[in-house]
Amino acid sequence: MVLPPNSKNADCASYQGGGGMITTRSRHPGGVDSLFADGSVKFMKDSINQFTWWALGSAAAGDVIDASSY
Repeated sequence: MVLPPNSKNADCASYQGGGGMITTRSRHPGGVDSLFADGSVKFMKDSINQFTWWALGSAAAGDVIDASSY
């Protein structure tokens, strides 16, 4: 969730079982389909606000996000 959907920046990953920075990608123009913990699937635009994207990726922060934000 560090990089926005379909980021033009290259992924950076360690294939030795370590961490990395890999974004969500799809062949859908303009965004990606995202699966939520409640089983719903929503289309996330590439232009999503970075703070909204981060909040969606972290349950630990306890953020409440308005669905109109994505």
